[in-house]
Amino acid sequence: MGRRLRRPARHAVSDGVVYALGTEGDLVALDAASGKERWRKHLVRDFGGRMMSQWKFAESPLVDGDRVIVTPGGPDAVMAALDKRTGNEIWRAKLGAFDSKGPDGAGYSGIVISNGGGVKQYVQLTGKGVISVRASDGWFMWGYGKVANNIANISTPIVDGDHVFASTGYGTGSALLRVARDGDRATMSEVYFLGPGTFQNHHGNMVKVGPVIYAGHGHNRGIPIALDFATGKILWGGDIRNAGTGSAAVTYADGHLYFRYQNGVMMLIEASPEGYREKGSFQIPGVRNPSWAHPVIINGRLYLREQGNLYVYDLRDA
Repeated sequence: MGRRLRRPARHAVSDGVVYALGTEGDLVALDAASGKERWRKHLVRDFGGRMMSQWKFAESPLVDGDRVIVTPGGPDAVMAALDKRTGNEIWRAKLGAFDSKGPDGAGYSGIVISNGGGVKQYVQLTGKGVISVRASDGWFMWGYGKVANNIANISTPIVDGDHVFASTGYGTGSALLRVARDGDRATMSEVYFLGPGTFQNHHGNMVKVGPVIYAGHGHNRGIPIALDFATGKILWGGDIRNAGTGSAAVTYADGHLYFRYQNGVMMLIEASPEGYREKGSFQIPGVRNPSWAHPVIINGRLYLREQGNLYVYDLRDA
């Protein structure tokens, strides 16, 4: 490539092309077989992008059909759609006004697709809060700022039908939103809000299994918790202590939750609304600094990145 690309985010792969976003805002499309660069854009120089705070770009590009969607975070290009083959701009979304205590700029979340209210839209957690952009043309449709803090909005929202669930840390909280149709656009209303003492997800994301959300609760903590998606009722947890400390990155597979803690403890927890049950744990080797990389499970194997090392565990005989 000729230039080093620093990349904390996951790449997107589509039709033999890898789409990668570097920390400084370099968005590149690379041939997966040869590594040859097909096109390059820069979220700051090309779109006036900015981050909400001191940390740098960390989202994973979203490939949707023939488009790549990213979040520059600029006032005139809070989100942008590019032709995935050429990198040519299709549209850029101007941030609309809504009540928020959060700053301008992109957050550290990922874009998700919603068809809430029968309108296809891209939902993202930015510095200002949760926003929705119409997929067809980049029209800003709604924003919700109550879950925004002024330091780092991180966890990717959960979309389910006409609903969006979002949470941030730093003493903020979480909310469930309902999306409805109004003509050719979508609108949003709050279903419930949970204060930080009830549920806040700092980072590590949340998973929805059936009607239940499972996650780590607390700022810079990963206390296991289960809550009812529709009502916000806490089913269990929020005060459970185990060997893990710091935030927890969470994934789900085959009826179980995989909690990867900041101190390198990997914990297996049963995904049940009935109660908390640990099934096993181990310590990732060589942990010296906070570990925030998310666990990945594919084809019966668990992949864990620990700084510059990658560990692979076979789960099929476990």
